[in-house]
Formats: sequence, structure tokens, C-alpha cells
Amino acid sequence: MQFWNELEGLTIDRLYPLRRLVRSEGRSAWFETATGEELSTPATISLTEALTDADEVTARLKAAQNLKHPNLVSITKVGEVRLDNTLIVYAVMENIEQSLSDVLQTQTLTPEEGREVAEALVGALTAIHQKGMSHGRVEAASVLATEETVKLRSDCLQTTAAGQAEDVAAIGSTLFHAFTQRKELTATDAQINRIPAPFAEIIRNSFARRWTLGQIANALKPGQPAAQAIPPAPAPVRTPAPAPPPAAAPVPPPAPVPPPSLKTAHDPVVVKVVERTAPKYRPATPPPAVDKPLPLAPKEDEPATARRKPLVLYGALAVVVLAIIGWLFWPHSAQAPTNPQTASQPATPPPAPAPAQPAAAPPASAPRAAAPIVRHTSPSAAPAEPKERTIWRVVIYTYRSQKMAQDRVALISGKYPDLNASVFSPAGKSDVYLVIVGGAMDRQQSFEMRAKALRDGMPGDTYARNFSE
Repeated sequence: MQFWNELEGLTIDRLYPLRRLVRSEGRSAWFETATGEELSTPATISLTEALTDADEVTARLKAAQNLKHPNLVSITKVGEVRLDNTLIVYAVMENIEQSLSDVLQTQTLTPEEGREVAEALVGALTAIHQKGMSHGRVEAASVLATEETVKLRSDCLQTTAAGQAEDVAAIGSTLFHAFTQRKELTATDAQINRIPAPFAEIIRNSFARRWTLGQIANALKPGQPAAQAIPPAPAPVRTPAPAPPPAAAPVPPPAPVPPPSLKTAHDPVVVKVVERTAPKYRPATPPPAVDKPLPLAPKEDEPATARRKPLVLYGALAVVVLAIIGWLFWPHSAQAPTNPQTASQPATPPPAPAPAQPAAAPPASAPRAAAPIVRHTSPSAAPAEPKERTIWRVVIYTYRSQKMAQDRVALISGKYPDLNASVFSPAGKSDVYLVIVGGAMDRQQSFEMRAKALRDGMPGDTYARNFSE
């Protein structure tokens, strides 16, 4: 088998006719087909040439078949068949009408259409990543239209999570292509500024790998940023403990009739009492008798005044003692006892609640050791993998003829000499000749070389694989 269009008109597994060739991608291709009784239901079938990795391709397609999501193209059947002595793995998918890349050849998307594409990408990739898989081919050609729904192709899923960060970054490049018809994107591209909101912000942050799928989904919700900006709940107001009544308890002698001098607000005696000691929030009736002896009973008030003086002295001493105790046991609260006026103020709040108030904690806790900062790693970042003892190569084409493989290497080397193309035959596969680029590499180098080969125009199904030496 040399050309995919030569298969038009054949029947796969005696069930699925190969009609028009829809697309070809190196060692894979899509054809129009039909299923059901009398082949009345249109469908799409994907064929992959698998000479050395048939088990791996089959496992990937069956994993994709078991993954169901409204924005993911469904696979109904996976199987293997031989065509011209070539092993083919096929996957029967739902009917696909067109791709986003077909639309972008003539026009850009509107903001409403762009939102539909972005939501479909986020929904499908979220379902894929939650299963520990990655897509690996997020681009305009993989965004497909089936009836009235935008879906992401599923016949290229990878069974590892290594490419999840690339999937999220590809959302930005795909949206940039959708709004500008340009595939190339840089983080500082000025054309991003002309893209409507919120897509410009999504493109910048996803392409720069600063956002996760959840953050992109929140940005797509209308008004979501304003709804999330909920002010913090106000701190509960702590009512101070009621002041103890040491001065009020022994002072007010019950008088059946108030003295005539207290009935008028202009009494000079009352004015003097208010100016000296009476605070504004005290009741008006009993306190005046505390500070000035009543004219009706001068002899009874004198002992009370004499008794009140030691009480005030004891209260001041208690405040000083409590302040010292608080300074000793409360961490770094040395400011309170250093001011001698604080201990002698009779109108200050009661000393007992002072060490227990949480509002005074910030200045006291400033010198404490700072809590360790926990840095959360982005969920989209792939975990570091242990080093492997195998050799990785990037495979572009597979041939059964060594001459054909060498001819293909000559063509690639003439146009892309920096790819270092060569022919490689896996161990135990003497009749299989792989066209590889970059030579023998480790895992990270192979993925970087695969990305470079794709940028240089190599087939979309170019893959990196480890080969035991």
C-alpha cells in the first residue's frame, strides 16, 4: 500500500465501505463510511498503519472509546485488519461534517462562535485529563462539527498525562488561529490586543502556561470575575465586658425624694460635678451623689468618701499588677506597661479582657516566625518522570521496503537537513524500516524533536517512541 486514495472503494472487515478520502496524515487517514442496516447511517472511519505498535495503537483507541463526553467525538468500534499484507488498526467514529481549519480558510469566528469552541475544548480536555490521559493534537484541524455540536477528535488520545500542559497551552494558540486566521503565535504578539474579551486574556495566560482549565472555564462564564469578588465577612464585634460597679455599689444611698438642687439642669453644683468626674454615658440620677456629699446628710457621706479612697488606690494597684502579669505572659506586649499613665487611668476598659482581645494580636504577633509558604504547583504541570534506560526516536514514516525508506530520507534531508533524517530498523523487525529524525535521544529530547518536526511540516501523526537496545 503506497497511497491512501488507492483504498477508496474497498470494504474494511467486510462491514465498513471506504468511500471518499477525507484527510490523510502520514500513516493514518480518515474515510467516509456508513453503518447500520443497509448502510444507511453515515459515519467516519480512521485507519492507522501499525507495523510495529499495533497493540499500543489499539489500546489508545479503546481507551478513547470508553471515554464519553458531549464535546468528544465518540468511537463505536475498534478493530484490526490486513490490507495488502499491511496491518491496519481502524476506529469507526460518528459522522464528521467539517473541521475548524476548513472554516478558517475563508473567515474568522465571531465572539459567540469563539465562546462555543472554547467551551467545547475546556469540557473535552477536562474529561480527558481527569482520566489521566492527554490529547496531544489540540489544533483547529481537531475541532470538528458533528450536526449542531462542536467536538474534539478522540482517535489521537494518549494514555499518559505527560502532554496535559501542552493541551492547555494549545487552547490559546487555537483561539488565536480562530480569531486571526494565523497559526503562529508569540506571547507578545500585538494582535492579541485586538481580540475581544475574554479571549485575549485566555490566549495570553493559557499560552504562557499560567492558567489551568478551571481558570479558563471561569473566565468564559459571563460576570464570573465580579461574582467571585466576594468581600470577606466582617469580623464579629466583641462587646466589652460590663464594667464592674465598685464605685456605684456603696455610693447611692436610697433617697425617697431627690434633693431640690438636682431638679434643675442649671444648678451650679451639678455643673461642677459633671465637669470633674461624671462621664457622658453615666445615668443622671445616682452618680452626682457619688462625687459630692448631699446637703441633707453630710455626716453619713463622709465615711463613704473615706472608704472610697482606699478602693480607688487598690483598683489602681490591681491594674498595675495585671499589666505586669500580662507583660510577662503575653508574648512581646511590652508597650502596654511602659506607659505609666495607662495604669492610672480610671476610665480605661477593665484589665481582665485586655490580654484576651484578638484585635490587639497583630502588633504583638509581628515579630513571630512567619508561617511556611505553601507553593501550589499548577495541576496542569506534568510530574517529573524517572530517567529511562531506553533509547527514544521520533518516527515519521514506516515502510516495508528499505529503498523506499532511503528515498524518503533523501527527500527530507534535501529540504530539512537540520532534522538529521535516517532509516532505522527495530530489533526483531527485519522487514520494517522506520524513517526517523534526530537519531537516538532521551525522552525529553525526543518530544522536543517531535515538536520541531511538526513545525517544519512533517506529518501530524509523527510520534516519539522508546526502543530497547
